[in-house]
Amino acid sequence: MNDEPLGRVLDKLYDAGLTEIFIPVVLSAADRFGVKMDSFHLDSSSFHVHGYYGTGTDDEGSAQSE
Repeated sequence: MNDEPLGRVLDKLYDAGLTEIFIPVVLSAADRFGVKMDSFHLDSSSFHVHGYYGTGTDDEGSAQSE
């Protein structure tokens, strides 16, 4: 097994239109789990954190980032 099958699937998802795939999946999950549908918000941005972050306590030092 290698990453080629994953790449092909990701390409097909992109070509199909991620929003067109994502919305029906989310609506189905919301219906199944009884999530209230008062409003919708689709945020497709992504966030990540990189670096070392201490707890700020004296024994572990203060928070630092690389």
